[in-house]
Amino acid sequence: MKYRILFILFFSFSDAIGQEDYTISINDTSLKISLDKRYELTVNGKKLVFLVSSNDTLAYDDNLISFRYPKGFNVSKAKLDEGIEQIMIISAEGSGIIVQKYSTLDPSKLNEMMLSEVTKESINYGYALKREDYQKTFKTGQKINVNKAVLKYKDEINIYEVASIGKKDEGVLIMTMKMDDDKNSPGQKLIDLMWKTLVLK
Repeated sequence: MKYRILFILFFSFSDAIGQEDYTISINDTSLKISLDKRYELTVNGKKLVFLVSSNDTLAYDDNLISFRYPKGFNVSKAKLDEGIEQIMIISAEGSGIIVQKYSTLDPSKLNEMMLSEVTKESINYGYALKREDYQKTFKTGQKINVNKAVLKYKDEINIYEVASIGKKDEGVLIMTMKMDDDKNSPGQKLIDLMWKTLVLK
């Protein structure tokens, strides 16, 4: 199947966008810097002291989707197949968001297929599956159906949500992954901020 779900590539970090090393150019002078570190630079005989800091939240914005995410995360991009691009932001504990952009088909019928793909191994291992599907309404009034799977095994819990929106020959599929049920984890804060600020164009 040409548009197969390429789950094994979700964790490919080629094309990662680094957020630590920067270069400042002032006239003919270039200086490599890192965030939150003090630097001194002499300009026309005067010493300048400066520091570059990032905002608490950063923005991702393209022609199909925009959202904000906490600083400290990296955005990874990959081309999965012809007409399919993936954006991924994952926390240290393995929680995060995956966005797949389609330019040759409407992905709005792929929710169940994606959810099945990411949960089947855990179910085969013995995790109990509970579905908690719901509908999310954005500030714009736009509504989106979210397919949610909660997997439990002993004291472990994994939570997956898949949503999509599309039109003829294009669209966006969004998946969130939670490897625990901690309401204050970095992964949960990332997911909450993404949903709160998400704009589907």
